Amino acid sequence: MSKARRNAGLIPMFYPDYQSVEGAAVRAKFEALWQTPLDDKRGLTVVEIMDAVHRDEIKGMYIMGENPAMSDPDVEHARAALAHLEHLVVQDIFLTETAKYADVVLPASAWPEKDGTVSNTNRQVQIGRAALPLPGNTRLDWWIIQEIARRIGLDWTYTHPRDVFAEMKQAMPSLDNISWERLERESSVTYPCDAEDQPGNEIVFGEGFPTASGRGRLVPRRDHPAGRGA
Repeated sequence: MSKARRNAGLIPMFYPDYQSVEGAAVRAKFEALWQTPLDDKRGLTVVEIMDAVHRDEIKGMYIMGENPAMSDPDVEHARAALAHLEHLVVQDIFLTETAKYADVVLPASAWPEKDGTVSNTNRQVQIGRAALPLPGNTRLDWWIIQEIARRIGLDWTYTHPRDVFAEMKQAMPSLDNISWERLERESSVTYPCDAEDQPGNEIVFGEGFPTASGRGRLVPRRDHPAGRGA
């Protein structure tokens, strides 16, 4: 997915593992991995993207597995932006509210229909195994993305989700000592993990935070009235 964003000319807010786009050393690492120069400016948030659509700075969008027509903080503003786009592609398993604005809907695969991994909010990297056949014209998500990449001239050669996971491991220190083969054996491994034969750590950032100083940053919360601009 990171390759898709990079080659399509889109700028992420972070690289994988929330590594800073604006950090020179981090950027150099990903430039070496992907063998291409990368932008040093941070991308836009979802809300900022919708504002940019209204300013005619963004003409087209490719939305995969998200439903901003229902989840955006200001749904009327988001829906007007979706309607304003010159071209919208939605990849999803349902005809969502967002898909109703789409020029093209790509039929994605549901979790029981595909192999792959997912990392949840309590840091478990879990493997999923296909239990049901793909219905109708549905295609695997990684296959759809790769076909788009190939048709715009990119030489992508993934043959299985394990190939995607192998690239993720090169980019994401959080996956150290968590291999595809281990996930096949154990089904789930918690990160960070200190060794291939050790369980994941119960505490994350036990030795410091991934910042230049090693310290976390605490920001006071301010209350705002409900509505746009909150």
